[in-house]
Amino acid sequence: MEKILNRMAIAKNGHEIVVTLIPNEKKQNTLTGFINVEVGKKILLQSGQEVEFNLDGNSFYIAPNEMYKLV
Repeated sequence: MEKILNRMAIAKNGHEIVVTLIPNEKKQNTLTGFINVEVGKKILLQSGQEVEFNLDGNSFYIAPNEMYKLV
């Protein structure tokens, strides 16, 4: 089991938030049944909302026009 990491994220306007990196898991079918496979990371906000990373893997949106980058 991999550690869950707390990281700081900052917006263009200087607003800072603390987020948690959690594994993004998908189900994979095997001969013995289904298993969960980690395919990347997701962001868990303090409000409990889970957010996907952008394609660069370093930034994410929490609302329209509110993009944050990990520090």
